[in-house]
Amino acid sequence: MRRTNIAALGKRLKKKTDAIIKARLKESLPAIIRLALDHAKIHSVTGNTMNSFAVALWHNGKFLGFYSSYQELNKAPTRVTLVRGETYDQPYYWGGDPNTGFMAYTGDRHYWGQEEAEDFMSFHFPRKGGWAFIVVAATDYAKYLEARGTANVLGGLQSDLESRGANVSDILYG
Repeated sequence: MRRTNIAALGKRLKKKTDAIIKARLKESLPAIIRLALDHAKIHSVTGNTMNSFAVALWHNGKFLGFYSSYQELNKAPTRVTLVRGETYDQPYYWGGDPNTGFMAYTGDRHYWGQEEAEDFMSFHFPRKGGWAFIVVAATDYAKYLEARGTANVLGGLQSDLESRGANVSDILYG
């Protein structure tokens, strides 16, 4: 009679299960960004905030994947972010509406939203082990709009994920 090593069987089963979970979670990265974009009710002037959403997948401290709204939208911003008091200088906003003289309420430096998202992710890691997503809207403008209650940037995504059974520990802005 052959004896089965229960510990070895458990390790093999865990390894196979982790591989399946990893594949499924990596496949979900674009869906999370699409959900974030669906919930982002903002008037995008330069397009930087819309291009600054990103999600990273981690498992036990190991980085496994990254996806951004810049990849999803395939539409670059019209220019770098505005700074407080600066007026938008292009004839049309990122979404195609004619420029009506928007002046920035926030911001103290110029940058590209997608680069800010990548930089943010390179310095933020999960606080606990296990499987984790980190989601960010990396512009100052995103944080400003959400704080004022004038736009739903990541708050809607948090509610949606929680309604699907996710445990959301933080909402992060760049």
